[in-house]
Amino acid sequence: MNIHGDITDELSGDGMIIIDGRDVALVPYSLTLSPEAGPLIAEGSISGPEPLMRRVKQAGAVKLALEDGPVLTIRCEGGRSGTRWVKALKT
Repeated sequence: MNIHGDITDELSGDGMIIIDGRDVALVPYSLTLSPEAGPLIAEGSISGPEPLMRRVKQAGAVKLALEDGPVLTIRCEGGRSGTRWVKALKT
């Protein structure tokens, strides 16, 4: 699936958080696709229980398997109270 080829520039749904190769939890996400092809694919937010969000922030290798879509590497950029701002990057 080429997500830059899709008509929509907004992606949302429930995705699986994968930390160090293991499925951890299903979380809601809302992402906006980057307007240009490059290392940044999309940015937006994920939400979940604060202990899980802290774990996502501290983990070295975190991926988000989009609902009916690709698996993206994500990097936390901040957030609190169960929400984290993330960037989805090419691996």
